[in-house]
Amino acid sequence: MEALLDELDIKLLEALQKDGKKSYTELATQFGTTVGTVSNRVQRLMDQGILRIVGVVNPRKTGNPFVSIIGMNIHLSKLQQVIDKLSEIKEVRYIAASTGVYNLFIEVITSSHQEFYRILTDELGKIDGIERIDSSIVLEVHKQTYDFGVRLT
Repeated sequence: MEALLDELDIKLLEALQKDGKKSYTELATQFGTTVGTVSNRVQRLMDQGILRIVGVVNPRKTGNPFVSIIGMNIHLSKLQQVIDKLSEIKEVRYIAASTGVYNLFIEVITSSHQEFYRILTDELGKIDGIERIDSSIVLEVHKQTYDFGVRLT
């Protein structure tokens, strides 16, 4: 069930997508409301899983320059078990079920190609249900944004 968002919720989401460090005082002033209202709204949005405020680190500048996107074919009867196993691997940062050629995509971030090879052979290679792995190494990121917008239909 979708959450009902009002005009203030939408404004808060839009503002925090642009600057997650913006203070509640600044937001209250900007939107003509109280700090308490902003605090309560932001907390409700987080409690409902609509909003997460995190610091996003550039892995290439913090010792993990090796980024790989992996398309996987998973035996559908074992999809959830594979997802559960992948979730336990620290270097797997993203898991998404999909349509198309692959039914699962993951992102793996490691410190080196040797570490990536270890993940492929010692971790992924031992998970029952993975039928095919196709990895691509990310050479350079040209665009990455977290402004997903807010749409009400």
